[in-house]
Amino acid sequence: MLKNLTNEQKVNYVRILSILAVLVLMMYAPKLWLTTKVFPVIPLFDWLPIPTAPFDYILAGFFFVIQVLYIFQNKRWQGWLVVLLYLLLALIDQNRLQPYFYQSFLTIFAIVIFPKSADAKKVLYAVILIFFATYFWSGIQKVNEAFYIQWLSALEKHFSFLPQWFLVAFTYAVPWLEASMGILLLFNKTRKFGVFFILSMHGIITVLLFYLGYGYNVVPWNIQNMISVVVLFWTLKTSNALEFFLKFFNKQKVAILVFTVFLPLANNLTGFYDNLLSFHFFTADLNYYNVFINEELEDALPDHIQRFYRYENGKAYLQMNEWAQYDNKVLFYPEERIINFMDNYLRSFAENPNEEGLTELVNYNRVIKE
Repeated sequence: MLKNLTNEQKVNYVRILSILAVLVLMMYAPKLWLTTKVFPVIPLFDWLPIPTAPFDYILAGFFFVIQVLYIFQNKRWQGWLVVLLYLLLALIDQNRLQPYFYQSFLTIFAIVIFPKSADAKKVLYAVILIFFATYFWSGIQKVNEAFYIQWLSALEKHFSFLPQWFLVAFTYAVPWLEASMGILLLFNKTRKFGVFFILSMHGIITVLLFYLGYGYNVVPWNIQNMISVVVLFWTLKTSNALEFFLKFFNKQKVAILVFTVFLPLANNLTGFYDNLLSFHFFTADLNYYNVFINEELEDALPDHIQRFYRYENGKAYLQMNEWAQYDNKVLFYPEERIINFMDNYLRSFAENPNEEGLTELVNYNRVIKE
């Protein structure tokens, strides 16, 4: 069956998989797409109007319905509308910029940016760049001290029966193994090995998530990628490894290269551009915070926030990921501007929001690195 797939069919199947994964996750985390909830909405710009009930329900419902229509009708204007609606919704609440949503909508963007009359192979190569970037950059971004410490700690906890030298060697090899998965996809002779390794990685992750009993929000993403890489790469033949980057070089290709090569490179070298939008997936060095609260603010915060208090040495704090997951079912978006927004939001409940010592922001990944 795979041998008989045309380039157009490959693009179409990956398009459908991208939307299906989003629809499943929207049903799993419906409140993420609403604004009337306990966890604050965090717009990118203060001047953006935030829809309130019932308009947030109407907007989210329309977003869901247009994706369903796009699956079956596959009109280019529907694809553009899906991408633009996601952009709007993500601007209204940045916590929607999760990696699985971003990859899906970048895939749709890579398809609709081409006219319907475009050569299907041009579109296919644009989509392939996204999957190459997903694995290559996800590996490169793991080359950091926090990842090594957390990964080795987890291995020592669950696989203590293995030799220590092996655990250490494997820990330092993991980033390069994952980056190599993207590289293996570029060559005819290694492409199927790359697909096999990717299937193995996603399969192991999915089994572990069910075994550990958490992280179900990334299961559809893992399944989506497993099927997509088989569809895209299993029977693909190219003349050279650079073909995906250089062939059919036009303004559409440049646009996709910006998102898959230049912006992730800028993030890696200078920190410019958001981490998760640069394929910074599960790298252990993201800006995840606990917010410690002094006694005055502890009593002033509303009950719906106090229910998330934890205590360390008698001092109350909020674990932002725990609070975010209660409503949104996704992790807190790990950028400094987001935690600063939340800090100001919490301080706003105090009599003097500018008082020093009301809150203390603790990036626990930095603590681990120290």
